[in-house]
Amino acid sequence: MINEPKISIIIPTFNQGEFIEETIISILNQTYKNFEIIIIDGGSKDNTIEIIKKYEKDVKYWISEKDNGQSNAINKGSKLATGEIVTWLNSDDYYELNTLQIVKDAFVNNPEISIFHGKTRLFGKKIKNKTIGLKKDLSLHEYLPYMRFPQPSSFLKKELLNSASMVNEDLHYAMDFELISKAILLGAKIKRLDDLLSNYRLHENSKSNHDLKFLEEWTIVAYNILHSLGANTLVKRLEELVLVKSVKVNHFMATISFSDDAIEAIFLEHLNLHYHYNYRLSNYEICDKISKYLMNNYTAFYHTNNYNKYDFRRKFIPKFVFKIVRKLNN
Repeated sequence: MINEPKISIIIPTFNQGEFIEETIISILNQTYKNFEIIIIDGGSKDNTIEIIKKYEKDVKYWISEKDNGQSNAINKGSKLATGEIVTWLNSDDYYELNTLQIVKDAFVNNPEISIFHGKTRLFGKKIKNKTIGLKKDLSLHEYLPYMRFPQPSSFLKKELLNSASMVNEDLHYAMDFELISKAILLGAKIKRLDDLLSNYRLHENSKSNHDLKFLEEWTIVAYNILHSLGANTLVKRLEELVLVKSVKVNHFMATISFSDDAIEAIFLEHLNLHYHYNYRLSNYEICDKISKYLMNNYTAFYHTNNYNKYDFRRKFIPKFVFKIVRKLNN
């Protein structure tokens, strides 16, 4: 990695004129200046183009045309990126002032690392600000049950977009998870940063409002990870638990191997994710199926993760109480 690597920032956008100026300004105001901005607009009908033109001299490339969604826009931008480091930032989010300096230093000081990720602040109207991101380092296999860190605060070497391919345009919620997972299976090293790097805006049109769509696509990716690692028995368990609907099998190339315990941990943590998502949404039939399976087959995991406590709550506390609690927490 050279001492002053260029950072390519792709902004996929569609009808985000209300927010995109703040996104662009947050990049232009960065203390580290060796970056390029690539804006891929899906044919906005609001004031997005007017705002882009306002900053046109500071943008390497922009286009506005009908596309097939965010993943398609990211791939268009990736093909145009000339930086050694690449990321995408949605047009309703923005960076902290020193984000690119922190990221540049991380890559220069750790040339063996291909992916860095930090923390993100969630904010929005009538939303309690909350910082998310990993608080401890993970082993490689622990990144594979689902997306473990906020994408707006992640950056990767451009070479990964060649070795791990572009993002999957059939995915609209888990394309980042699949890209990172394929890179890890091909031997990419990943590292956590403690720094707050980005701010993620929650609003009525945020993709984050669609929890089950994220869960469904994360399951598709996890299914294909287990399939690619040869964990056929665990793949069948996912199918039997009705966590996998019609999935197109996609075999990922892998140049690293994991122990049987690590592969089993990927499977169990994905089940754990399903249980808690559906628990919050009061989908108790799915919770009951997962809980019984874990109690009968992975008793230690069942007790270590306090499933008995959650099972008691969902059986004896009315659903409307959970709904009230969730509303108060939001």
